[in-house]
Amino acid sequence: MTSCRGRAEVTPFTDAEVAELERLLGVRHAAAGSPLLDEATTVERIGIILSGEVELTHRRRGRREVLQVLRAGETYGDVALLCALPTLFGARAASDVRVIELDAAHFLAMLDQRPQACRRVLSSVACRLERTQRRLLTTTASGLTKQVAALLLEEAGSGSGDVALSQGTIADLLGATRPSVNRVLGAFEEAGHLRRHYRCVEVLDAEGLAQELR
Repeated sequence: MTSCRGRAEVTPFTDAEVAELERLLGVRHAAAGSPLLDEATTVERIGIILSGEVELTHRRRGRREVLQVLRAGETYGDVALLCALPTLFGARAASDVRVIELDAAHFLAMLDQRPQACRRVLSSVACRLERTQRRLLTTTASGLTKQVAALLLEEAGSGSGDVALSQGTIADLLGATRPSVNRVLGAFEEAGHLRRHYRCVEVLDAEGLAQELR
């Protein structure tokens, strides 16, 4: 029921490339809750998600906050590796996941030898940066009602659909409290814009949510 596929504009590798890497490198299986990348460390390999969901997290005042949720086809660790900087966040399996771990040497060689792959990685990084900037503008210039509506529309993609995020994760992503997010979601549900499920929000009326942004 829930769509867990990453969006095409932020998935840098083609299906054929992923299949090739899977044959060469194999697959890592990680149970929900398993750490995949430690915060503030040097990146030695990137992760390509085959299935499941991965949370990018940051620890603040002893509490782990979710910054982003990644799905199949998306990657983690590549930006820090390309910038030669320690990671700003950790990566954690939010569900049981299957990932390909591509070491730095093979990743950089792939970019050197395959211009089309290099261009897709560049485009993926640029699209992720644009998403982050757009979310920052929304969260700094809008009230919580508009922030929640914008996030749900972004995650649902075109039209209505399921957003596989818990209410607590939505609160983390927006830097808000869970009770305040629950109030907004409750109002949207009463208006017929959505239906709440366990760890999921079903968007019923994307146009109604879009009206909340105006």
